[in-house]
Amino acid sequence: MSGIHVIAQFVGALGIALLLASTFMRRRRMLLVLDAAGSAVMGVHWALLGGTAAIAISALVVVMDLAGTDPRDPRGRLVIWASLPVTAVLLALLWSGPVDLFAALGMLGIAASRLSSGQVRLRALAMASCVPWIAYGVVMMSIPQVAFSVAYFVAMGVSILRIRSGRWRAPTPAADAAILPADGP
Repeated sequence: MSGIHVIAQFVGALGIALLLASTFMRRRRMLLVLDAAGSAVMGVHWALLGGTAAIAISALVVVMDLAGTDPRDPRGRLVIWASLPVTAVLLALLWSGPVDLFAALGMLGIAASRLSSGQVRLRALAMASCVPWIAYGVVMMSIPQVAFSVAYFVAMGVSILRIRSGRWRAPTPAADAAILPADGP
């Protein structure tokens, strides 16, 4: 393993720590702000590994996370919808091979989760987006990406179970008050 590859793994581990911390947030806004920070760090990780499409997708995830903090905001929803054709254009411009299709599929799952109205749906769709990201990480030899995707999948699943069982009630500030009832008890 070269020196740059080792550095990339450490940067990726930092990004993963932020992303995993986001799964413990009870408020949608905090979940997505921490996710945005982790995605920005992961963009640096991918830059070090040469994953050009993943760099662009990481930047778009940051934008989608920040736009998706209130799913009722029409401007935020427009930004998320606009990210889909931008992703297609970036993939075409930055194409580094068929492996980029996994990143694109992961991006679609992320977009769907940010467009969802409820905490449970957001988390379930985020879980689904982990599957293609695991494949991308394996092909790109990103130990942090694979480890993160598996851990994020599990952490989001646990948080869904806690929400559904009623053991985990998020505080309900104005931004979350109308969102939580969509998830049910």
